[in-house]
Amino acid sequence: MNGLNPGGMAGSFDSAGLQQNQIQFNDLSFGSLNDYEKKELLMKVTDYQVSEDVKYFAQEYEKVFNMRNQFLWKWLGVVYGDTGVTLSTVKDQYFKSATDSKIILTMAFSILDDVSEVTKDEELLNKIINIIKNPDAEINENDEKTSFFKEIWNHFITTLRSYPCYNEYKDIFWYDFEQMINSVRYNMLVNKKPEMINLQDMHNYDCHNMIVFLLNGIDLMASPGFNKKDLPHIRKAFWHAQQMARIGNWLSTWKREVKEQDFCSGVFAYAFEKQIIDADEIKKLGDDKIIEKIEQSDMKKHFLNIWMENYGKLASLKEQIQSVNMESYLIGLQNVIKYHMASEGLK
Repeated sequence: MNGLNPGGMAGSFDSAGLQQNQIQFNDLSFGSLNDYEKKELLMKVTDYQVSEDVKYFAQEYEKVFNMRNQFLWKWLGVVYGDTGVTLSTVKDQYFKSATDSKIILTMAFSILDDVSEVTKDEELLNKIINIIKNPDAEINENDEKTSFFKEIWNHFITTLRSYPCYNEYKDIFWYDFEQMINSVRYNMLVNKKPEMINLQDMHNYDCHNMIVFLLNGIDLMASPGFNKKDLPHIRKAFWHAQQMARIGNWLSTWKREVKEQDFCSGVFAYAFEKQIIDADEIKKLGDDKIIEKIEQSDMKKHFLNIWMENYGKLASLKEQIQSVNMESYLIGLQNVIKYHMASEGLK
């Protein structure tokens, strides 16, 4: 298994059918799924079996933080392992490990994300960031939150260092990691001052919240067959994929975030800029009224159009990247947006 097979999902795509499916994706029908499509995709998530390592950390996470449900870790396993977004250069022997590393990294990042956006605990956020930057830093062993984060982080780093190209790509990976930390700090600031929200900032800063550069950076570390001449072009592809992932996540989580009073989303930036709601209203209106106003706008169509624009720009890079099967990567991104749409309100 090298990540090329989209996983046999409903409406799945083979490489030979890419051009035909690009035509299908020229309308916005992929933004809505019928009940049968949704049920079949969700069944694949329900049936997914996480590894023992992931199961352990998921159970410990639930005891210590309990801000994300178990569905999310299974959903990530399907998205990272079965849709086609794993780079085709990942060596077979590292494929499952790389998938688990991505789930565990996302779990660690979810802690950062929720501490900054939901509990808004700046002191804890700084402690966790210090663990990342100083893995040997002493912590209070009685502090179960920092102790758990240190355990999951050390496991992730130890696995990452075992990949054959870790030394080759570690400097790039840690640079990209700093961009993610900056996005976490940006989102904490936005929740303090929602009046500053705008779409340009969201696309520039909040997109790093999706950690696509990091996820595909793990792939590169497990890809001894990747040609470094492709690196500048593949990073352009990662940029577009990250914007697309950000949109999929915005569209599938914004209603939950209304109820959490978490307004770090392009959905709210769009609503402010289009005067659907304003920063003062969002503090006064009830959750249901906010949701109703946004749903009655053309917000969803706006973001799906941007998703399509990024898809087209990424597709135009295909001929410049020789060592990675970019058709499979594009198919994977088509599959991922469907999983986002199917999982609205569940993660």
